[in-house]
Amino acid sequence: MIVTLKCLGTISNPDHLYLDGRTEDGSVELAPNTEPPYTGTRWLAIVGNDGDVVLKCLGDKVNPDHVFLDGRTQDGSVGLAPGTDSPYSGTHWKLIGLSDGSFCLKCLGDIVNPDHVYLDGVTGDGTVKLSPNTGSFSGTHWSITSV
Repeated sequence: MIVTLKCLGTISNPDHLYLDGRTEDGSVELAPNTEPPYTGTRWLAIVGNDGDVVLKCLGDKVNPDHVFLDGRTQDGSVGLAPGTDSPYSGTHWKLIGLSDGSFCLKCLGDIVNPDHVYLDGVTGDGTVKLSPNTGSFSGTHWSITSV
């Protein structure tokens, strides 16, 4: 299924809303909309047998080194990885429904670090990182729309 992910952070900023994989350089940021040139806002959601989710970026500038959403639990950064097997364990996510109807994405990376767990869009500046919880970090709440 092809989806877009909209960050529901409490700092309102129309320039930083949608999860955008930059396939050209492997970075991940928030984009203002899902229209070109922000083609990295489209993601193929692949559900595994154990219920984990892998998100493949469908950006127009295809680079095989920058494809899958990758949470780097050792340092809290987020980028795009070339594959989903070791050493890219941060490409596996658990989608968790929250009481307000939104979702969070928990990184299932092999390196367990309680400070770097949930996908967090920082709507104030458009960056994306991993945060320790979903309560104190409103950017960890997402709406997911099928395209």
